[in-house]
Amino acid sequence: MSPRTLLFAVAVALLGSPLSVLADKASDVAALEAQCEAEREAKIKPLREMEIAKCKADQRNDAAYCERYWKDYGSARSGINGVMIPRMFGDLPVCVAAFKARKALADDAR
Repeated sequence: MSPRTLLFAVAVALLGSPLSVLADKASDVAALEAQCEAEREAKIKPLREMEIAKCKADQRNDAAYCERYWKDYGSARSGINGVMIPRMFGDLPVCVAAFKARKALADDAR
C-alpha cells in the first residue's frame, strides 16, 4: 500500500466518523419533527373540521370555498400589524424537543 493510499484511508476514517454522526443526528431530528407534525395534526384536525362545518352551514358559502379557506387552519400566519401569529400546538412537548434538537444540530454544524 502506497503512503498516499494509506494517508487517504486514515483521512476518510477520521473525517467520515463525524459526518456519519451528524447524519444520524439529522435523521433523529427529522423523526422528532415528523412526530411533532403528526401530533399537531391530530389535535388540529377536529378543530379544522368544526370550522369547515360552521362555514358550510352558512347558506351563502360555497362548500369548496370553505374547504379552501380553512385548509391551513392552525398554521402560522401574519397578523394585522405584520406580526407573526405562531402555529397552534407548537408548544407540545415533542415539538419543543424537536425545536431544541434542530437548534442543537445547527449549533453543532458551526
